[in-house]
Amino acid sequence: MRARIAVLLPVYNAEKFLRECLDSIVRQTFPDFLLVACNDGSTDGSPEILKEYAAKDARIRILENPGNKGIVETRNHLLRELPDGTEYVAWIDSDDVMFPDRLRRQSSYLDAHPEVGGVGSALEIIDENSRVTGFRPYPVTPAEIRRQLPLQNILAQPALMLRADVIRRTGSYSSSCPVCQDYEYWLRVLDCSDFANLSDPVIRYRISSTQVKQTKLKLSLRLTLKIQRDYFRRNRLRMPFACLFRQATGYLLLLLPSSWSLRLFKILTCRAKRSAK
Repeated sequence: MRARIAVLLPVYNAEKFLRECLDSIVRQTFPDFLLVACNDGSTDGSPEILKEYAAKDARIRILENPGNKGIVETRNHLLRELPDGTEYVAWIDSDDVMFPDRLRRQSSYLDAHPEVGGVGSALEIIDENSRVTGFRPYPVTPAEIRRQLPLQNILAQPALMLRADVIRRTGSYSSSCPVCQDYEYWLRVLDCSDFANLSDPVIRYRISSTQVKQTKLKLSLRLTLKIQRDYFRRNRLRMPFACLFRQATGYLLLLLPSSWSLRLFKILTCRAKRSAK
């Protein structure tokens, strides 16, 4: 089956949220997509849920890892199986939820901006009960993102839609980054293309106490600092003062108890729920 957009979904022990995620994908207002989900050795009911949805919707294809290989290998497995004829690739995580017009809005943006290789968005934050708890804005313009991305990750992986040809030029995710693999990847993409963000969110991004982005926060911080140093060294650029300051602040955060680091992380990255328009 050929489709203009490939939606790539890594799945590992996601039964609690997987139905909500899948429902948000199959109900997209843009119908010309193929969902490729990779089960990474789940031991819960995730494989059965995937098969249930695939039996009802021909746009769903399921891949299986031989055992639990981790998120990096799962993402790379999905990239290796990218369907022929794919123009755009949209990532989503199994605990997040797409807005119904996500694929239409992002593909329309890329259609209208051929100079941009990928487009993300702001995030609407939800908790484990799918209640909206915050809003995370990001820089919008390619120039602003190019300036700020080497200083901090301002692109949300599950909200990104990329051109397939940009992915083919960039290659696979780095096995040296068990976390923050998206940030390392974006900085490699930046060598050949620009990014943009939509000011309004295209997904509801779930923050829970058990996910990697929370439980491995200090590892994420260490790798973020290394990825930034490597970027400036690779491109023979002098690290600006803003990045030097962030590096120093990052090492200070590593000295704090994990609970304090997590509290500061939430304060710095999540805004209160937006007022209704």
